[in-house]
Amino acid sequence: MLERQNTMRNSIAVRTSTNSNDLGALLARRGADLILAIEDGNALIRCHVSSATAAAMLAPLKGKAAGQFRPLPGNLVEIDAAVALPVAMLMMEAKSAMEKKLN
Repeated sequence: MLERQNTMRNSIAVRTSTNSNDLGALLARRGADLILAIEDGNALIRCHVSSATAAAMLAPLKGKAAGQFRPLPGNLVEIDAAVALPVAMLMMEAKSAMEKKLN
């Protein structure tokens, strides 16, 4: 278990789920477009956002976002990534800034 925790702390992002229907249903039940869970200095970000917002949110991963997102119908993108807490904060700030810009 300790080895797994160290691996997660040292990695930039890890894909956590492949089933968008489950994530979509979870978001709908909570009436949210983003779920953020924080544990031991790491964060799990799960959301459905526009492609422009997704691009802004994934920018802090500096090209290491492969497997962290997948396109959905209607110009939406599913992000399901485990990241270090500072990166999560950058992703949240990018989401907020892009949504303000789009509105």
